[in-house]
Amino acid sequence: MKKNLLLLVFATVLGCSNAFAQKPLEWRGLMLDVSRHYMPMEYIYKEVDAMSHFGLNKLHLHLTDAAGWRIEIKSRPRLTDVGAWRTHAQWEEWWENGRAYSDKDHGFGGYYTQEELRALVAYAAERGVEVVPEIEFPGHSEETVAAYPEVGFNHAELDMQKDETYALMRDVLTEVAQVFPTQYMHVGGDEAATQNNIQPEGMRRVREIVRSLGKKMIVWDEALTDDPTDSDMIIMVWRGIETARKAAQLGHDVILSPGKWCYLDKAQEDIATDLKSQGGHLSVDKVYTLPNPFQTDEEKAHLLGVQGNLWTEYVENHERAEYMIWPRAVAIAELGKNGLDAPRDAEAFHQKALDAVKWLRANGINALDLANAKGDHALPQEFQGDGKAIADVTYNHRYNPSYKGDGDWTLFDGKAGSYDFGEGWLGFIGKDGMDITIDLGTCQKVKSISADFLQIVGPQIYFPDSFIIEVSKDGTAFTPLHTLTGAADYSGKDGGRAYTWNGKCKARYLRLKALPGEKQGWIFVDEVQVK
Repeated sequence: MKKNLLLLVFATVLGCSNAFAQKPLEWRGLMLDVSRHYMPMEYIYKEVDAMSHFGLNKLHLHLTDAAGWRIEIKSRPRLTDVGAWRTHAQWEEWWENGRAYSDKDHGFGGYYTQEELRALVAYAAERGVEVVPEIEFPGHSEETVAAYPEVGFNHAELDMQKDETYALMRDVLTEVAQVFPTQYMHVGGDEAATQNNIQPEGMRRVREIVRSLGKKMIVWDEALTDDPTDSDMIIMVWRGIETARKAAQLGHDVILSPGKWCYLDKAQEDIATDLKSQGGHLSVDKVYTLPNPFQTDEEKAHLLGVQGNLWTEYVENHERAEYMIWPRAVAIAELGKNGLDAPRDAEAFHQKALDAVKWLRANGINALDLANAKGDHALPQEFQGDGKAIADVTYNHRYNPSYKGDGDWTLFDGKAGSYDFGEGWLGFIGKDGMDITIDLGTCQKVKSISADFLQIVGPQIYFPDSFIIEVSKDGTAFTPLHTLTGAADYSGKDGGRAYTWNGKCKARYLRLKALPGEKQGWIFVDEVQVK
């Protein structure tokens, strides 16, 4: 006993023991989107039990969104009379068939009464889990506008210039605060596309309401401004991890939930064979690699915690929700308990995840059978290794900066894309699709041209409908070489496909176009091979 005490003192004084130097993060969270898929209360209780077992301590409930308003607001009954019920049970069917609302007798959905939510809050608190509500503002508000059209800027956003909007928000947030004793209140702030110029002031007006209720306001990272006076807003980072440093440098506390590592709506298995997901692949082991973006002690002091997010557009029932969450949420728990600077043993963690699955399945939770999981598979690349050297490439239509792969040479670096569309792919959006001109440096014989494309229907990434090749010897006059049309496939099957021409020609310049079909959406391309 005395020896162990001496070792503890020695390690603490020298600061040389990571086991003692690290401490749990305050926020070790899991978000459930109960708007897109209304989840029975008994299911949420079961998730609280699992969260408690693994050390997760914040349950973030995404209670409102276009697909359904899920909390009783007594002063604004139309929010649930109208907004809690939609015309189709599954989000995708509803989204593609008019996005209309209904009523309790004819619609699908539901909501939680304030009494039910208070009981959940008490149950969770007994198990060390704090329940944090989210009420979306100003975007993702179709259901709110349907219930109270007088506060709508358009069909999807609340009007941030109307006093009536803030009167509604005060009514709602006041009742929400009475149900949830937590010090935190999440108010959205994301993807409000049409009022960007006035959004900062709109968020400040809502912040005054939140402050008056004795709460701290959490927002998604789109609400981050360059104004240090906004620094009491807690930033939940989801888009790019680099945003976390900027937020910390401006004085904001930060919760890390970047999509690349923390979005549990991505597939755990091969996307070509697994049920539909939001797109891409994310294994429990990759979640565990979430990096710490902060570099200085001052920045690190603003790290409030980490969180995994389950969005439920393509989650058809709560059993599927369990499958998507577990065991990936175990990685979030481990990172939260140990801190992001603690040493990580990937092999030891994987064994811990395997053991966690045994516990989960023994306790009736539909976790992924990790021991027999297929894991991520790179897409088949038909042409690799011996293509012609490319002298230059010109992008006649630029790729979107959000999906820029490794830059201009992504298409020719010999690296195969994977099912994680956030890495290694160039993404093109708009009617012009992909349009590039390749310079081979000299006029050469060409016998094969191929480009690899990705389809993930969830985020509207589709195979091109047309693939067109033109050739030129001088870079000015181009001659058609190959045209493929009618190639789009909207059947819902995800995967990869090579579009290929084989033959004989002589050219220095090659112009490749890949154009979208009737659904437009994204075109994602990786390797281009010329032989």
